[in-house]
Amino acid sequence: MKTIRILLIFLFACMGNYAQEFTIFYNEVRKADYRQLRSSMLDIIPRTEDDISLIRDKAKDHSKELKSYEYSSVLRIDGNKSIYYPIERQYNDTINNSVTYGKGGKRVFISRETSEKEYKVVYINERKKKKSSVEYAYGKEYLIEEKLSKLNWKKTNETKKMFGYTCKKALLFKSLKKEFTGSYGVYTTKNQKPVEVWYTEDIDSSFGPAGYWGLPGLIVKVVEDDAVIVIDRILYTLDGFKVKPPNTGEKITREELEDIPMLLFNEH
Repeated sequence: MKTIRILLIFLFACMGNYAQEFTIFYNEVRKADYRQLRSSMLDIIPRTEDDISLIRDKAKDHSKELKSYEYSSVLRIDGNKSIYYPIERQYNDTINNSVTYGKGGKRVFISRETSEKEYKVVYINERKKKKSSVEYAYGKEYLIEEKLSKLNWKKTNETKKMFGYTCKKALLFKSLKKEFTGSYGVYTTKNQKPVEVWYTEDIDSSFGPAGYWGLPGLIVKVVEDDAVIVIDRILYTLDGFKVKPPNTGEKITREELEDIPMLLFNEH
């Protein structure tokens, strides 16, 4: 009997030290900050209503092409640590287009548009209450190290089957969003829509993509104001991957990152 007790104690100790490992893939669709940098009409004078209509239609097509972008991301979980990152880094797009119209293929419209994309890498150590992020913004990577703060979740009674799992809905209410208005050179604040997430208690992990965490189950879907993230597949292994904090990018604080638009505005 004594031998059995010793074996049981040893078994439970081993189980307690065993860290659950997951590799979760997500598909993401995000809105980009679209800007029309320049447009002009050439050659055909006078401009007809057909010219104007063609230009407007083409401009709409360009803006749709650049306003959103899709990519895949990964969440790696090792017990009470996780890291989330895009499979491929996302960079800004700038395109030049010309539209031909009329006899001889004369150019009537030239446009230049840019799509400002953003991505981030987020490392969380729940036990040590630490968070490290690499955020791509304003054409550059920044490294932010900060204390891990609890998120203000509101669980609901709504449930449904999603991606083969029984899922529950939760909402995250964020504080006022600080936005920079470039035309006036001032900051304004506005209310943010709550973030809607779906999580499953079928998978014992409190983590999710994009830095979301703190629910009693893995987050499988996130609906933000400007993005939708959904789980694609899950592997119950890290396959030798080491979950550790990122170390690339210029090191700054969260507050300094938020002040960059004003600094860029003053430079110009």
